[in-house]
Amino acid sequence: MSLSLVEALEQVDLEAGRVYYCEIKGLMVELRVLTSAESETRSALDESDVMLDPWVELPQPTPKFSVIAKLGTIPLPDPPEIPDDEEEV
Repeated sequence: MSLSLVEALEQVDLEAGRVYYCEIKGLMVELRVLTSAESETRSALDESDVMLDPWVELPQPTPKFSVIAKLGTIPLPDPPEIPDDEEEV
């Protein structure tokens, strides 16, 4: 039988405003208990996690050579070779 995290935390006497630490399977776990006023004002997105815009202005490339196009017609491709069937039905 396994307990969910919510079920396990319902069995613990937690105090608002405290931070609890414990080690589980070699990993440190931090649990912050917020007061009701803190949980209402706390946004879902922490602004410290927001990165700056990744956009940068790159310099324009300098031209290396020019290409001159000529108007004209495109030659048709060679017709495909269709093999003769040796067996006729």
